[in-house]
Amino acid sequence: MNAPILAVEDLHVHIGEAHVLRGVSFEVAPGEAVGLVGETGSGKTMTVRATTGLLPSIHGRVTAGRILIEGLDATGADQKGWRRWQGKTLALVPQSSMSSLSPLRRVRGQLAETIRRVDPAGDVDAEVQALLESVHLPPSKELLHSYPHELSGGMRQRVMIALALAVKPRLLVADEPTTALDVAVRRSILELLHELRTDRNLALVMISHDIGAIASSTEKIVVMYGGRSVESGPTQEVLADPHHPYTKALLAAMPHRTPAGEPLPVVPGQPPRPEDVSAGCAFADRCPSAMDACRAEIPALVPLPSGGQVACLLADRPDGVPRAAPEAVVR
Repeated sequence: MNAPILAVEDLHVHIGEAHVLRGVSFEVAPGEAVGLVGETGSGKTMTVRATTGLLPSIHGRVTAGRILIEGLDATGADQKGWRRWQGKTLALVPQSSMSSLSPLRRVRGQLAETIRRVDPAGDVDAEVQALLESVHLPPSKELLHSYPHELSGGMRQRVMIALALAVKPRLLVADEPTTALDVAVRRSILELLHELRTDRNLALVMISHDIGAIASSTEKIVVMYGGRSVESGPTQEVLADPHHPYTKALLAAMPHRTPAGEPLPVVPGQPPRPEDVSAGCAFADRCPSAMDACRAEIPALVPLPSGGQVACLLADRPDGVPRAAPEAVVR
């Protein structure tokens, strides 16, 4: 087994007094794809900020746990320290291509700036052409001289991916890479990411609320809720046999699982804000199987026979014995 290119160990993050991440753990091996999934507010994007060195820009700080990049501890690094990994080991494809690309600069100028920063003596025009071709965009004069607002959403997203590839990373972090794209374009972006992974042996961390995109694009999945990882493991095994009530609820709400004419199941209630997460399991108030103990005890991640982990007092242990008495269930 290859040593992980990224290892996140029981990560806790505060922004001011707000405790926004409360125990996030996962690993990414070279060439491997890991998906983080959960509702808005579950902590996915905050995990991205922490693992790409962007916490200082929002006055965030790691208060417990570790972030290891290629075995080196990046947990306490400042912005200068993070530069050893940013644009070398890892690169970020941000959530919104329209707001992430400069509206005042043409495509060629934005790509050329990044290329010169990485290789000041390189052939900029040749590299721009190669990058655009790698993301299946024609390096035409029209495209090179276009501003972001003149491109379609899919083209902007491909330019963002090209910008990330310009630094020749070994790990690509893609935050909601298919948001606001139609079905056909969404599929083409996912196919592109898969192709780039195969051709370049890229590791990938993909963040999405779309379980379908995670299912088709990753080998491992991390389900997040209330700033914690509540279930993880091989993607297909977790989706085929989920153990956490939240994972089950997310899967039940997928449209293709509901027969035509029947109402779409929804998870009742709303995800908690960081300041509203109290003692116990953050999902307890929305869980149909919650016990009194769920509101008093924070469930630890425990191993599953599949090789995954789950944080739930009712989840089966490897020996098959429930971790809590079922008669204590509160309906």
